[in-house]
Amino acid sequence: MNNNFEKLIEYFLKFPGIGPRQAKRFALFLAGEDKKFVADLGQLISKIKESVRQCPSCYRFYGSVSGGSSQCGICSNLNRDNSILLVVEKDADLQNIEKSEVYNGRYFVLGGTIPLANGSAKGGTGGLRFRELFEKVKVLLQSSTREAKHLEVILALSATIEGENTSRYAEKILEPLLSKGGQEIKITRLGRGLSTGTELEYSDSATIANSLRSRC
Repeated sequence: MNNNFEKLIEYFLKFPGIGPRQAKRFALFLAGEDKKFVADLGQLISKIKESVRQCPSCYRFYGSVSGGSSQCGICSNLNRDNSILLVVEKDADLQNIEKSEVYNGRYFVLGGTIPLANGSAKGGTGGLRFRELFEKVKVLLQSSTREAKHLEVILALSATIEGENTSRYAEKILEPLLSKGGQEIKITRLGRGLSTGTELEYSDSATIANSLRSRC
């Protein structure tokens, strides 16, 4: 196999959840397609940064609209509940919760979980957005709206060891804000409905709804 083919496999291996067999299968699939298909795909990939933005408020990626708001449609929606902030690992989790139609608050995409090998303070936090989360909650608390005086932060992370460690670290990061100027803030987690080892991205709507209702 030539260097270009091997290089393509290496790039596919960088995709989340893709192993060597799948990466090779993708490369072989492209090799068997006609030139127009490959050219169209390459053009779409080359323009992805132009057509997709990252929301500066919740950090999700969304399709940008010319002349639109600098925030995504969820964050710019004035009808969303400002008294609830739901923290998820990744965009796919956010999309899955939105699809369930049981949540109408705000979101924050943390960017993943702390790798198990990095569970200690010495190991670091894998470049996750804990500082941005702290600032987000701080801004909501400083808001002049009545709802922000009673803020709930829901840690909606996967029911895995990594998710548990990340939730604990997030609670520690937010602890200085728990008694800030008499404002009420509570931190909750998703309740029963998510079995141990479950990733939020693959949970069905009924499970998500039950987990949100029974959060504690």
